[in-house]
Amino acid sequence: MNKKSSNLDNLIISEWRELGFYYDINEDGNVNEWRFFGSKIGLQRFVTLLDNYINDPRNNSLSEHEHYGPYGYLKILTWDKPEITEDYFAGTIEDLKRLRDIISQKISETNSGQTFNIETVYGVGNSASARFFIMTDDFDPYSIEEQYKRLDSE
Repeated sequence: MNKKSSNLDNLIISEWRELGFYYDINEDGNVNEWRFFGSKIGLQRFVTLLDNYINDPRNNSLSEHEHYGPYGYLKILTWDKPEITEDYFAGTIEDLKRLRDIISQKISETNSGQTFNIETVYGVGNSASARFFIMTDDFDPYSIEEQYKRLDSE
């Protein structure tokens, strides 16, 4: 491994850990599914991202959006209706507040080792769902990517 790729790897590791959770989108099968892995505290950072987005007046207009995570795949979008797609989580500011509250409540009600799903409770006709995996308190978000890299190299 050269120094440049080592620096990039360290940056990616740092960004996952700063984000506090790991996410990907599973496009296998009939339904696309966002998957979020994190401890309760880590997944609460997703709630904080939503809260920060909602409270930024620059995001009040349709089509405003923000990207999150090391690769920027996760996108929150201001839109005219609540919707989860393989590209974004969208809605009016009021819709996004409701999404924030739903996720926050589900995190508090779900134990380590369990999952919860957001699909029909947020939006109608979504082309994707979102599954949240509650991991142990010592979960390292980068560990999932590390597992994927090992599988890819085999």
